[in-house]
Amino acid sequence: MVWHRLPTFLPNVPMRLIPFNKAQKEAYEATGFVRTVAFRTLPSLGKLDIKTFLQRVYGLDVVRVQTLNVEGKKKRSNKGFYRLADYKKAYVTLRPPSPGSL
Repeated sequence: MVWHRLPTFLPNVPMRLIPFNKAQKEAYEATGFVRTVAFRTLPSLGKLDIKTFLQRVYGLDVVRVQTLNVEGKKKRSNKGFYRLADYKKAYVTLRPPSPGSL
């Protein structure tokens, strides 16, 4: 028996958009569209979860999702050492809008 993963609807997923770099800002000002955007999210989310969330909640046409697990930074204070939380960075490639939709 083959098990297929069902798409899930996750309305309470914290996804923060990572600010654009200089090249992305220039591309957005010239065309009004950015092909690849980066999000910071929970390490427990998978690619399918991220893609489904962006498609259903924001209505984006997602082509591809690439993820990167980032370990939290180690910090030191006068009370000792501590760590910031781990997170996952997701690079999402979007399909450009059709010329008639702009």
